[in-house]
Amino acid sequence: MRIFLDTNVWSYVADCGAASDLARAARRSKAEIAVSPAVVDELTALPNEGARKRVLALVTDPQWKRLMPESFSESVEVKKEILRLHPAWKIASPKLAEVNRLRYDWVRRSGGFWHRARAGVAPQETDERLRADREFALAKKKSYQIRQRLVGVKSAANTHLQYVAGLPDAGTPGWSGDPVHYWRVPSLYFFRSELLIYASPAREWVDAEVDVAAMMSDATSMNRLWLHEMDPCNVPRQWLRGAFEFLQAWHKVTDGTPGDSRLATHLAEVDQFISADKNFVRFAERCRDEAPFRLAQARRISGGRDGVDQLLALVAAP
Repeated sequence: MRIFLDTNVWSYVADCGAASDLARAARRSKAEIAVSPAVVDELTALPNEGARKRVLALVTDPQWKRLMPESFSESVEVKKEILRLHPAWKIASPKLAEVNRLRYDWVRRSGGFWHRARAGVAPQETDERLRADREFALAKKKSYQIRQRLVGVKSAANTHLQYVAGLPDAGTPGWSGDPVHYWRVPSLYFFRSELLIYASPAREWVDAEVDVAAMMSDATSMNRLWLHEMDPCNVPRQWLRGAFEFLQAWHKVTDGTPGDSRLATHLAEVDQFISADKNFVRFAERCRDEAPFRLAQARRISGGRDGVDQLLALVAAP
């Protein structure tokens, strides 16, 4: 049993000094407590220094199951689907030294991402880091704009998630002209823009094995791949991002909305997701009911000490 804790839950555990209780409950039930870099990023932004240091020491403890960043997992899924459907874009003799070096920074026991986060080492102000900050700000702005357009509109809110439609830009090469599944359009736009940037994480995880230049020079085939050919069961994280974006659009948007979409991608690799956020749990459970593949069960707990007690009971359950 792999159990993923939302950012708010980690804060409650740290505030209550319940780390040893959580570890003991997990050992008793033979469960893995999972944590992702997205959680670390959110906690790093806490304004209170004492609370920030306390919870970062907790989540970066090596006893928990450390997941890869969602950019890696999403890109690996997309890369496999590209090569399955278009083997001509496969690089015959891939050079994997650089991608293995990048991956090692996430999985190493000391000296890598988790070590730096635990030591409170601020990330370098690289061009890529600044671009990521700008994109996160744009994602927040986009969420607010989508919500504003849909205020008072309820007709499509209850549409089954497998039947929510999207429309690419008119005249898009490779598009049949018919509505496509909603997730396909933002996924195409995201990867098409990210693959143009050499230092983008999405490109770094893909271009060692995929001839990105050949793929992007054939716009018709690339667009058709995303809009009509990809199997959602093989790229579940793309489906999840689209589903969460759609569901979030009908509810109050906060600055944490884009971060929820990041965390949601981990529903595809864990068994339970525990959160105190009622909307996140509601969205996750709807995705679990309507997705064409298996997803984690989402469980809601209260805040504070009561929530920690509920968490320990859930983790200790067989």
